[in-house]
Amino acid sequence: MKREHHLSPFLRNPPARLDLATLPTPVERAPWLDAPGAAVYVKRDDQTSRLYGGGKVRKLEWLLANPPYDDRRPIVSVGGIGSHHLVALALHLQAQGRELHAWVFDQVPTAHTLKDLALLLSTGAKLWAVPTRPALPLAWLAYRTWARPAQPGVYMPPGGTTGLGSLGFVEAGLELAQQVKEGALPAPQALYVTGGTCGSCCGLALGLALAGLPVRIRVVSALERLYLGTYLLKRTLNQVFAALVRAGLRPELAALGPAGLLARAGVTWSIDHSQVGSGYAVPTAAGEEAVALAAGGGLALETTYTGKCLAALRSDLAAGAVSGPVLFWDTHGANDLRPHILPGWEARVPVALRRRLIRAGAALPAAT
Repeated sequence: MKREHHLSPFLRNPPARLDLATLPTPVERAPWLDAPGAAVYVKRDDQTSRLYGGGKVRKLEWLLANPPYDDRRPIVSVGGIGSHHLVALALHLQAQGRELHAWVFDQVPTAHTLKDLALLLSTGAKLWAVPTRPALPLAWLAYRTWARPAQPGVYMPPGGTTGLGSLGFVEAGLELAQQVKEGALPAPQALYVTGGTCGSCCGLALGLALAGLPVRIRVVSALERLYLGTYLLKRTLNQVFAALVRAGLRPELAALGPAGLLARAGVTWSIDHSQVGSGYAVPTAAGEEAVALAAGGGLALETTYTGKCLAALRSDLAAGAVSGPVLFWDTHGANDLRPHILPGWEARVPVALRRRLIRAGAALPAAT
């Protein structure tokens, strides 16, 4: 268990927290992204863990240390077949000798997506697969009825986004403020972070507000407007703030409420849907170009989240819409997954899912 938290001075009863991440993650200059009047820095959350890093491990430190996720039961969660949340959860549960159950929907079968699927199946994760996000209730129904597992899992929301889990990103905001104080970077005027379930951006906003560090947070959505909008972000912000209050947030801060806390510190946010393209997890030309550019700068991004986020930053830089110190938060766990992938993993792909992936162009052996 980790004993020292940046949150400790603000909470009377900090929740338990596992020692899964190597923190703080470094901040680096990225001059290859600079534009006139703007100097870009990168927060390297790809380096949070040697097992599997990225932003997800920050949430799992808190989630897996506390009820209802701290016992030996399987955990059931939701995502695409290439979900980074499911990959992180599968690997960290495997390290504990536990099992993941996953309700999954199809994604475009890119090489990256298939590698994540291979990892899930290699860890022994059990999949209940449906073709689309709107069909996920059918996965739930199968899980509860005709395809019910011997030991059902305890449910964890998509992305690990709960009030408790998102304390990992409140801590991350305080971590960044400490790095600014120590001179690792100047105080950023803008911070770009990808958005899916909003736990990361909402935690960051509250952490930066607790630190008194004014910044404009640009949430670059990976989801269509129907799935990520102002309502979701405000609801998640309230959930994370409620978790802080339950953990004993200092009364004078609790009295401000989430909106008051952000306003007092000068933390603002906005949502950018410009890079979603034709849908969630569908690669775009701008995202692919950003991934290729990042590779030349030493960053391993992907086309679902971080590539689109960097594309939005590049677009704003080119338009002169952002200036001063700017921070790009790299949330992608870029660890090499190949050592964890078993030979013949393809045989574990559920038959109906395999047929759909082959029809979509995946190079998989045909179902027998």
